[in-house]
Amino acid sequence: MSAATHRLELAERTLEYTITRSSRRSIGLRIDARGLVVQLPTRAPLAEAERVLRLKLDWVLKHLQARPSVALAPALAEGDCVSWLGAPRMLQLGATRARLTDDSLWLSTPDAARLPVALTQFLQRSARGYFAERVQTWSGRMGLTPRRLLLTSARGRWGSCSATGDIRLNWRLMQAPAEVIDYVVIHELAHLAELNHSPRFWALVERVCPDWRRQRGWLKAHGGELFRF
Repeated sequence: MSAATHRLELAERTLEYTITRSSRRSIGLRIDARGLVVQLPTRAPLAEAERVLRLKLDWVLKHLQARPSVALAPALAEGDCVSWLGAPRMLQLGATRARLTDDSLWLSTPDAARLPVALTQFLQRSARGYFAERVQTWSGRMGLTPRRLLLTSARGRWGSCSATGDIRLNWRLMQAPAEVIDYVVIHELAHLAELNHSPRFWALVERVCPDWRRQRGWLKAHGGELFRF
Protein backbone atom coordinates (compact mmCIF):
# COMPACT_ATOMS: atom_id res chain seq x y z
CA MET A 1 0.00 0.00 0.00
CA SER A 2 1.57 3.26 -1.12
CA ALA A 3 0.94 6.75 0.29
CA ALA A 4 1.44 10.25 -1.09
CA THR A 5 0.77 13.76 0.21
CA HIS A 6 -1.58 16.02 -1.76
CA ARG A 7 -3.05 19.50 -1.37
CA LEU A 8 -6.53 20.85 -2.03
CA GLU A 9 -6.68 24.63 -2.54
CA LEU A 10 -9.72 26.12 -0.83
CA ALA A 11 -10.87 29.72 -0.55
CA GLU A 12 -9.31 30.28 2.89
CA ARG A 13 -6.70 27.58 3.31
CA THR A 14 -4.74 24.72 1.79
CA LEU A 15 -6.01 21.33 2.91
CA GLU A 16 -3.23 18.74 3.07
CA TYR A 17 -4.07 15.06 2.93
CA THR A 18 -2.48 11.68 2.29
CA ILE A 19 -3.79 9.22 -0.27
CA THR A 20 -3.48 5.51 0.34
CA ARG A 21 -4.67 2.74 -1.96
CA SER A 22 -6.05 -0.65 -1.10
CA SER A 23 -8.37 -3.33 -2.41
CA ARG A 24 -11.40 -1.70 -0.75
CA ARG A 25 -14.32 -0.89 -3.05
CA SER A 26 -15.40 2.44 -1.60
CA ILE A 27 -13.60 5.67 -0.76
CA GLY A 28 -12.84 6.18 2.91
CA LEU A 29 -11.81 9.20 4.97
CA ARG A 30 -9.79 8.90 8.15
CA ILE A 31 -8.49 11.59 10.50
CA ASP A 32 -6.00 10.84 13.22
CA ALA A 33 -3.30 12.76 15.09
CA ARG A 34 -1.18 12.88 11.93
CA GLY A 35 -3.88 14.44 9.77
CA LEU A 36 -6.28 13.56 6.97
CA VAL A 37 -6.06 10.31 5.01
CA VAL A 38 -8.11 9.49 1.89
CA GLN A 39 -8.35 5.75 1.25
CA LEU A 40 -8.88 5.10 -2.46
CA PRO A 41 -9.69 1.83 -4.21
CA THR A 42 -6.77 0.60 -6.28
CA ARG A 43 -8.14 1.70 -9.64
CA ALA A 44 -9.95 4.90 -8.59
CA PRO A 45 -8.65 8.10 -10.25
CA LEU A 46 -6.94 10.67 -8.03
CA ALA A 47 -9.64 13.20 -8.89
CA GLU A 48 -12.08 11.12 -6.83
CA ALA A 49 -10.21 12.07 -3.66
CA GLU A 50 -10.74 15.78 -4.29
CA ARG A 51 -14.39 15.24 -5.25
CA VAL A 52 -15.12 13.40 -2.00
CA LEU A 53 -13.23 15.95 0.09
CA ARG A 54 -15.25 18.81 -1.35
CA LEU A 55 -18.45 16.85 -0.75
CA LYS A 56 -17.52 16.09 2.86
CA LEU A 57 -15.69 19.34 3.57
CA ASP A 58 -17.73 20.36 6.63
CA TRP A 59 -17.16 16.95 8.22
CA VAL A 60 -13.44 17.06 7.42
CA LEU A 61 -12.90 20.54 8.88
CA LYS A 62 -14.91 19.72 11.99
CA HIS A 63 -12.89 16.61 12.74
CA LEU A 64 -9.54 18.16 11.86
CA GLN A 65 -10.27 20.82 14.46
CA ALA A 66 -11.06 18.19 17.10
CA ARG A 67 -8.16 15.85 16.39
CA PRO A 68 -5.37 15.45 18.94
CA SER A 69 -2.00 16.94 18.14
CA VAL A 70 1.17 14.87 18.33
CA ALA A 71 3.61 17.19 16.63
CA LEU A 72 4.39 19.75 19.28
CA ALA A 73 5.76 23.09 18.22
CA PRO A 74 9.00 24.27 19.84
CA ALA A 75 8.32 25.71 23.27
CA LEU A 76 8.05 29.46 23.50
CA ALA A 77 10.61 31.20 25.66
CA GLU A 78 11.26 34.70 26.91
CA GLY A 79 13.14 36.60 24.23
CA ASP A 80 11.43 34.79 21.35
CA CYS A 81 9.72 36.88 18.69
CA VAL A 82 6.02 36.60 17.94
CA SER A 83 3.99 38.52 15.40
CA TRP A 84 1.54 41.27 16.30
CA LEU A 85 -0.48 42.62 13.37
CA GLY A 86 2.30 41.42 11.10
CA ALA A 87 5.17 43.04 13.03
CA PRO A 88 7.67 41.22 15.28
CA ARG A 89 7.52 41.67 19.04
CA MET A 90 9.94 40.19 21.57
CA LEU A 91 8.29 38.26 24.39
CA GLN A 92 9.04 39.59 27.88
CA LEU A 93 7.76 38.18 31.15
CA GLY A 94 6.95 39.52 34.59
CA ALA A 95 5.04 42.69 33.73
CA THR A 96 2.45 44.06 36.16
CA ARG A 97 -0.04 43.81 33.29
CA ALA A 98 0.20 42.62 29.71
CA ARG A 99 1.11 45.41 27.32
CA LEU A 100 2.76 46.23 24.01
CA THR A 101 5.73 48.49 23.44
CA ASP A 102 7.39 49.43 20.18
CA ASP A 103 9.42 46.23 20.01
CA SER A 104 8.18 43.98 22.83
CA LEU A 105 5.10 42.19 24.11
CA TRP A 106 5.13 42.08 27.90
CA LEU A 107 3.07 39.36 29.60
CA SER A 108 1.96 39.35 33.22
CA THR A 109 3.38 35.98 34.22
CA PRO A 110 6.79 35.21 35.70
CA ASP A 111 6.39 31.52 34.84
CA ALA A 112 7.90 30.56 31.48
CA ALA A 113 5.87 27.35 31.48
CA ARG A 114 2.68 29.40 31.32
CA LEU A 115 3.90 31.61 28.52
CA PRO A 116 1.72 30.01 25.79
CA VAL A 117 -1.37 30.35 27.99
CA ALA A 118 -0.60 33.98 28.83
CA LEU A 119 0.05 34.79 25.17
CA THR A 120 -3.17 33.09 24.08
CA GLN A 121 -5.19 35.03 26.66
CA PHE A 122 -3.62 38.32 25.58
CA LEU A 123 -4.35 37.68 21.91
CA GLN A 124 -7.92 36.66 22.64
CA ARG A 125 -8.59 39.75 24.74
CA SER A 126 -7.04 41.96 22.09
CA ALA A 127 -8.95 40.25 19.28
CA ARG A 128 -12.34 41.02 20.81
CA GLY A 129 -11.83 44.76 20.66
CA TYR A 130 -9.84 44.89 17.43
CA PHE A 131 -12.18 42.64 15.47
CA ALA A 132 -15.24 44.53 16.74
CA GLU A 133 -13.77 47.80 15.47
CA ARG A 134 -12.90 46.33 12.05
CA VAL A 135 -16.30 44.69 11.69
CA GLN A 136 -18.01 47.97 12.56
CA THR A 137 -15.88 49.83 10.00
CA TRP A 138 -16.51 47.41 7.16
CA SER A 139 -20.16 46.86 8.09
CA GLY A 140 -20.74 50.56 7.58
CA ARG A 141 -19.02 50.57 4.21
CA MET A 142 -20.70 47.42 2.95
CA GLY A 143 -24.13 47.95 4.47
CA LEU A 144 -24.02 44.47 6.02
CA THR A 145 -24.32 43.95 9.77
CA PRO A 146 -23.86 40.60 11.53
CA ARG A 147 -26.11 39.46 14.33
CA ARG A 148 -23.16 38.61 16.57
CA LEU A 149 -19.37 38.61 16.41
CA LEU A 150 -17.69 35.64 18.08
CA LEU A 151 -14.16 34.35 18.41
CA THR A 152 -13.14 30.90 17.20
CA SER A 153 -10.14 28.66 17.76
CA ALA A 154 -10.91 26.48 14.72
CA ARG A 155 -7.74 25.24 13.06
CA GLY A 156 -9.61 24.68 9.82
CA ARG A 157 -10.98 28.16 9.18
CA TRP A 158 -9.97 31.79 9.63
CA GLY A 159 -13.59 32.84 9.81
CA SER A 160 -17.13 31.69 9.23
CA CYS A 161 -20.61 33.11 8.79
CA SER A 162 -23.72 31.22 9.81
CA ALA A 163 -27.09 31.29 8.12
CA THR A 164 -28.39 33.18 11.18
CA GLY A 165 -25.88 36.00 10.68
CA ASP A 166 -23.27 35.11 13.30
CA ILE A 167 -19.69 35.81 12.27
CA ARG A 168 -16.76 34.01 13.85
CA LEU A 169 -13.16 35.16 13.46
CA ASN A 170 -10.08 33.25 14.53
CA TRP A 171 -8.26 35.07 17.33
CA ARG A 172 -4.92 33.88 15.92
CA LEU A 173 -5.40 36.41 13.13
CA MET A 174 -4.11 39.04 15.56
CA GLN A 175 -0.68 37.87 14.45
CA ALA A 176 -1.43 38.60 10.77
CA PRO A 177 -1.00 41.94 9.00
CA ALA A 178 -3.92 44.34 9.40
CA GLU A 179 -4.83 44.14 5.71
CA VAL A 180 -5.11 40.35 5.95
CA ILE A 181 -7.48 40.67 8.91
CA ASP A 182 -9.54 43.17 6.95
CA TYR A 183 -9.79 40.71 4.06
CA VAL A 184 -11.13 37.99 6.36
CA VAL A 185 -13.62 40.43 7.89
CA ILE A 186 -14.79 41.53 4.44
CA HIS A 187 -15.00 37.91 3.29
CA GLU A 188 -17.28 36.92 6.17
CA LEU A 189 -19.42 40.05 5.94
CA ALA A 190 -19.95 39.34 2.24
CA HIS A 191 -21.43 36.00 3.24
CA LEU A 192 -24.28 37.90 4.88
CA ALA A 193 -25.36 38.78 1.35
CA GLU A 194 -24.13 35.64 -0.45
CA LEU A 195 -23.84 32.52 1.68
CA ASN A 196 -21.67 30.82 -0.96
CA HIS A 197 -18.56 31.41 -3.06
CA SER A 198 -20.36 32.29 -6.27
CA PRO A 199 -19.15 34.91 -8.78
CA ARG A 200 -21.56 37.36 -7.14
CA PHE A 201 -19.88 36.73 -3.78
CA TRP A 202 -16.37 37.36 -5.12
CA ALA A 203 -17.55 40.44 -6.99
CA LEU A 204 -18.81 41.85 -3.69
CA VAL A 205 -15.49 41.07 -1.98
CA GLU A 206 -13.49 42.61 -4.82
CA ARG A 207 -15.56 45.78 -4.80
CA VAL A 208 -14.31 46.66 -1.31
CA CYS A 209 -11.05 44.66 -1.28
CA PRO A 210 -9.49 44.75 -4.77
CA ASP A 211 -6.30 43.01 -3.60
CA TRP A 212 -8.09 40.11 -1.88
CA ARG A 213 -6.08 37.56 -3.85
CA ARG A 214 -2.86 38.86 -2.34
CA GLN A 215 -4.28 38.69 1.19
CA ARG A 216 -5.63 35.21 0.64
CA GLY A 217 -2.23 34.23 -0.73
CA TRP A 218 -0.58 35.49 2.46
CA LEU A 219 -2.82 33.23 4.53
CA LYS A 220 -2.04 30.23 2.37
CA ALA A 221 1.69 30.90 2.54
CA HIS A 222 2.01 31.94 6.19
CA GLY A 223 -1.15 30.78 7.93
CA GLY A 224 0.55 27.76 9.47
CA GLU A 225 2.98 30.06 11.28
CA LEU A 226 0.09 31.46 13.32
CA PHE A 227 -0.33 28.09 15.04
CA ARG A 228 3.14 28.00 16.55
CA PHE A 229 1.77 27.72 20.08
